[in-house]
Amino acid sequence: MTTITVQVDNEQNAALLEKMLKALSFVEDVDIKNNQPNIVEEPKGSYQKLKKAIDNTEGNIMFKDIKDPSKWQSDLRDEWERNI
Repeated sequence: MTTITVQVDNEQNAALLEKMLKALSFVEDVDIKNNQPNIVEEPKGSYQKLKKAIDNTEGNIMFKDIKDPSKWQSDLRDEWERNI
């Protein structure tokens, strides 16, 4: 058996690499070690920031009062037009 050590620049890329390695039939084990456990990495893109915010809330109750998303969005647009 041969062991390979890889350093990855951020947690998101590490998770992606871990998934890829585990999918390979010849990889026996994947061991993740985080060298900076006390540092919180701020998401870089707006999608990641929004995803983090939703993940930190109780997502199942966030939009529970919206029954028809199209009507809800249309009502928001109507409200914007009235304020102009």
